[in-house]
Amino acid sequence: MTLLFIFNISFFNQLILSLFIAFLIVFISYRLKFLTINGSLATFFLAGIIFSLGGIKWSVPILTFFILSSLLSKARKKKNENVELFFEKSGVRDYAQVLANGGIGGVLVVMNFLTQNDFYYLLYLSSLSAVCADTWATELGTWKKTETYNILTFKKVEQGVSGGISLIGSFGALLGTFVIAFSGVFWINMNYIYYFLLIIVSGFAGSIIDSILGATLQLQHECNICKKITERKIHCGVKTNYYQGFYWIDNDVVNFIVSLAAPLVIIIFQNI
Repeated sequence: MTLLFIFNISFFNQLILSLFIAFLIVFISYRLKFLTINGSLATFFLAGIIFSLGGIKWSVPILTFFILSSLLSKARKKKNENVELFFEKSGVRDYAQVLANGGIGGVLVVMNFLTQNDFYYLLYLSSLSAVCADTWATELGTWKKTETYNILTFKKVEQGVSGGISLIGSFGALLGTFVIAFSGVFWINMNYIYYFLLIIVSGFAGSIIDSILGATLQLQHECNICKKITERKIHCGVKTNYYQGFYWIDNDVVNFIVSLAAPLVIIIFQNI
């Protein structure tokens, strides 16, 4: 009974501290316009879960992703704001973007808390590696004008079109996976090099899946005025026409699939 009481007090203190840190991060992020109001609420809820149940081991990787990606998005927007015309949403994240990128991570930290299985942490890093790769591929790939190609046909497409890839964007994806792997792999009490590479490979595979989905299943529209292909429903001040993809598969759905696909790559590797 005494040990249980001490554990409860200890966990309660960790919970209070975690919620305070989550609130502080959300408050600063909202003031810096990294998050919308509903994005702030979603981030507070998700961060509170991860910080309190996972501790510093689980907190560092997701903070690394969120802070660096938010700063990168802001910097890229100042360098090449015109590419925003292709995206449905800006770099200010709403609740759907927050949950699409971190929702799987939140589920995994709960599963680990209940079962104490380190394998869930590896899946967690893989999921973050994929969403970081996707984000950095977009931000660095549209940092300045560069040749962009459809991932399936290799035909030139306009920079910012879903399914487009570039050399600098691919480098950005690889760099994103490296950052996440480095931020979390040293808490894995096994072969560091093997799992470091596995996180990178699965994350990069996730970014490729993202581009393939963007080129095939993701909803895209065509502007009636400029004839550009865009994710936006309104472009050049008028309503756009359906171009291709499924109506329910937007960028947030694609990001969620990618965050789930990378851990599945890990599971496949582990069972080969």
